[in-house]
Amino acid sequence: MYNDLIVEHFTSPSYVGDIDTPDLEYELGNSVCGDRIRIHVKTTDGFITDIAFRAWGCATSVATADIFCNSVKGQSLEDINKRESQNIASMLGELEPSQYHCLDILKELHSSLLSEIMEGEFDG
Repeated sequence: MYNDLIVEHFTSPSYVGDIDTPDLEYELGNSVCGDRIRIHVKTTDGFITDIAFRAWGCATSVATADIFCNSVKGQSLEDINKRESQNIASMLGELEPSQYHCLDILKELHSSLLSEIMEGEFDG
């Protein structure tokens, strides 16, 4: 069973697609379930100004990517860096045990965004 938040973001995702010439692009996957998510990011002056994703996987992972994009668009990289693991985990609402892998995906989406920026592979 899917919670209302997952249903909303799976059935009507707002951030599906690609960005021409993104400032940052990264992809991650879950080897257990086979889910894969690619993220494109545009920034200006330390803020996420545009973001898009492509996802291949279960409904919850597609919704997770959309929820992630929604949560970071318009946010400063500094504020995203301050997010606590507990707050990130609550972003998906109540999940069934078979959906728990998406909590790991959401945390990895955040940490990958920040590590790509910290490694200097990003000009924004």
